[in-house]
Amino acid sequence: MKTKILSLALIAIFAISFTAMAQQQDRKNRAPQKREMMADRADRARGNFDAFFTEEQQEKIKELRLESSKEIQPLRNEMNELRAKQQTLTTAEKADMNAINKNIDQMADVQAKIQKIRAKQQQEIRSMLDDEQRIKFDQMKNRRDRSNRDFSRKPTYRDGFKHGA
Repeated sequence: MKTKILSLALIAIFAISFTAMAQQQDRKNRAPQKREMMADRADRARGNFDAFFTEEQQEKIKELRLESSKEIQPLRNEMNELRAKQQTLTTAEKADMNAINKNIDQMADVQAKIQKIRAKQQQEIRSMLDDEQRIKFDQMKNRRDRSNRDFSRKPTYRDGFKHGA
């Protein structure tokens, strides 16, 4: 009787461990598929970009993006430093609300500078386009903004206090 129970317990343990390993393998296989799907989506977007703009416009846009990136990169670095400082300030034993508020204001200023650079770049791109291209360009931007808003992640139970839940 004891041998039957022991053998059934061993079979059950093997079955459980086998299904657990199969599930882990399935998770590992999903990641490359997801990356491939994202790459395909990016390729399609690039294809639309190539068909939408003339070669001359594409060159000007690349120059504008490079110029904007050079302006934005130091601001991103500053923003990362401010976020780290904010983490330090908010987790201090005795939080200094004046310093926290001042840091938040600095973060807002940096973010506003980044948004202004991006808005300037977009307007420079729009100024290069003819009327038909401008309409399509604006529609693409509106569609992109809408899709980013629609897929924003909702807070879950696991998030705990991250979203004020």
